[in-house]
Amino acid sequence: MKTIVVCIAISMLLGGIAISMNLLLGMSIHQAWFDIFNPFQVMEPIEVAVLFSLISLWIFNTCLHLFRKTKQHKKPEQRPH
Repeated sequence: MKTIVVCIAISMLLGGIAISMNLLLGMSIHQAWFDIFNPFQVMEPIEVAVLFSLISLWIFNTCLHLFRKTKQHKKPEQRPH
C-alpha cells in the first residue's frame, strides 16, 4: 500500500513540475495540460522514430531471450551409455 501511495505522489510531483515549467515558458494552463498528457504532439519526428526504434529493439531482445530460454528447457537430456 505504501508503494502505491509513493508512486502516485511521485507521479503527481513530476506532473506538477512539468506543468509549472510549461507555465514558466509562457504557455497557457490548457496547453500545459495538453503537453503533459499527450507528449507525442510536442516531440519532433526524429525523436518519435528514435523512441519507437528503441522500443522495438527492447521487444526484440526480450523475445530473443524468451526464445533461448524455452529452447534450453526443451533440449532433451542425454542418457549415459
